[in-house]
Amino acid sequence: MEKEKDLDNQSPVYEAKHKRPLLVRILEEVFAFVCTIILWFFIIITLYNKLYVNANPEEHHVLIIMALVSVAAIVVLAGWQFYNWFRFHNKKRRKEFPTQSLEEVGRLYGISEKNMERLQNIRNVAVVEFRNHRYYYCIDGEDPIEIGMLHKK
Repeated sequence: MEKEKDLDNQSPVYEAKHKRPLLVRILEEVFAFVCTIILWFFIIITLYNKLYVNANPEEHHVLIIMALVSVAAIVVLAGWQFYNWFRFHNKKRRKEFPTQSLEEVGRLYGISEKNMERLQNIRNVAVVEFRNHRYYYCIDGEDPIEIGMLHKK
């Protein structure tokens, strides 16, 4: 009985990131951060060499302009991020739909309430197949369930 309750409480969505060990997740984050810093350092050094060291004496102002534009872009993006956080951080932005009974959902899809219960209780995949100009949910070892809403009239 306890096992059935546990199965009912589980989400059908598999979150792979939660199944990995904590150490692996931390190492991935650290590795990604270090790689990002190294690549940014490489880009800055390359730009410095190309635009400042190897440039003509009259082109030195280009580096200053690029630095100012970069700082301005960072300030704008940081301000936008703060604005979005301030505006949305504790708000539910998605409308919650009212809970519907199996009968209502079955009527929407053109499936009987008994067949809706069968679909809800399966633990393996129900495959949608097209046979004889009709769509069916096919479950291994069981009779197929016709999807009435997809039936051509």
